[in-house]
Amino acid sequence: MIHFVFRCAIVIGLSVVVFLGMQFLFGRLHCFDCGARYGFPLSYMQDGTFSTHGHVLWVGFLGDFAIAVGVSIFAVWVGHSKKVSK
Repeated sequence: MIHFVFRCAIVIGLSVVVFLGMQFLFGRLHCFDCGARYGFPLSYMQDGTFSTHGHVLWVGFLGDFAIAVGVSIFAVWVGHSKKVSK
């Protein structure tokens, strides 16, 4: 049981690292005064301009979080089903 929990923690950690890497590599370009949105696959943050403040786009943030959790759960499920099928 401890090995399964350890494997799950490793898979979830790697999924989060890959997802964060995708955020930085595939996020939209930033500019000095365009109010750019960034995040991958959904925008979760909007930069402020000289007259507005930046803010978090909660729907995009929750969507990105749900995608990351879904990918992690799928990866754990695939890893566990391969172990059980042996």
